[in-house]
Amino acid sequence: MSTSSIPALPRMTSRDYQAFDALFATSSRIGATAAGGLHRLTASAEDQQVRDAFCTWLTQQGFDVKIDEIGNIFGLMTLRPEAPWLLCGSHLDSQPLGGRFDGAYGVTGAAATLAALARQLRDHPADAQCNLAVVNWTNEEGARFQPSLIGSSVFTKAVTLDEALACTDADGITLATALAEIGYRGETLPALPLRAYLELHVEQGPHLELQGKQIGVVTETWAALKWQVTFRGEQNHTGPALMSRRRDALLAAAQTIVAVRAEADRHGEILHTSVGRLETTPNSPNVVTSEATVYIEFRSADEALLHQLRDSFSQQMQSIAQATSTDVSLDRAQFRARQQLDAGLAQRALQQADRLGLSAMPLRSVAGHDAISLSYHCPSALLFVPSAGGLSHNEREFTATEDLHRGLDLLMALLSDLILQPVPEETA
Repeated sequence: MSTSSIPALPRMTSRDYQAFDALFATSSRIGATAAGGLHRLTASAEDQQVRDAFCTWLTQQGFDVKIDEIGNIFGLMTLRPEAPWLLCGSHLDSQPLGGRFDGAYGVTGAAATLAALARQLRDHPADAQCNLAVVNWTNEEGARFQPSLIGSSVFTKAVTLDEALACTDADGITLATALAEIGYRGETLPALPLRAYLELHVEQGPHLELQGKQIGVVTETWAALKWQVTFRGEQNHTGPALMSRRRDALLAAAQTIVAVRAEADRHGEILHTSVGRLETTPNSPNVVTSEATVYIEFRSADEALLHQLRDSFSQQMQSIAQATSTDVSLDRAQFRARQQLDAGLAQRALQQADRLGLSAMPLRSVAGHDAISLSYHCPSALLFVPSAGGLSHNEREFTATEDLHRGLDLLMALLSDLILQPVPEETA
């Protein structure tokens, strides 16, 4: 359609930047750590506080606030009844002692940008071809409840609601109970037909900074293999128990951790590995460990390599168990396939960045994001701004304000491009 009736394409103004800065500052205060980071686990008291503040802000800006059954928060701005929706967002939960930009930037940035766009379109309501929505997805991080990406996975029906609500934390509390306790077990919502999903995020890596670029447009993601593995031995006294007779589950776990890192060293930068969590029982300095659970991750763009590791490393863990006189079990396994994001949206994003005079580059994402979940459901775009030093999931995580604002500029430009164009027949 022609956009000649609009004096100028919508742009972020100083007022809009200030609105974002204030909303982001509010987010950064709730669950703030002494070192400047964020500790805001899913369905915690801090999560309730930030959710309440976000819902209040949305209502004040004219959004219709809805909470679904898994606790996802939607702010809806209807511009054209019966039209599909442009959905933007990310997550407000954090890692333990995490950063204040990861996730929260994508939610607050989307909310401020959508509010600005809706305000600028009020004088030309007939030009809007889509409605606007912002979302805060529940439990993206997977820190308190596993797996990660729960809220977006339920929305896309990749995970059932019952499965998601039954997830438990380390204390055995279910996600259903935790959400009910903070007042965010919502209701079944009507279908939300999407034209596209857009997500702003800090890069969480060094590539934009190293290349001197202001914007990253994600074209595809690495695959990931995640395991929860438990070794079981025999509890005993660490003094008199003979070394030759010990069945030390922690020893088996330690050897596994070293072996996981050795795989990355063997394959170079094409494989990233980690053991980020270790749980032991009875966890006493004078007792041989009877049970140790390790959380293993293998990430690569090479799916064949991950499938090979699935078999070879399983055998390696069996060998470790035999050598340490322990038993080993695979308690949970998740394989996330390599995924291509929508090429058309990525190209539009790069074109809009060029129009704005922003230096941009295509990127692969090694981390998982809600945009990956949505990419199986509708055309999706994932837009990165630089992370200082490539540091993330850390209290010192940082992105400069001017970089945050550049991300808003690009989101506004891409949204304007989409909302003013006729909706393709397949999404109408």
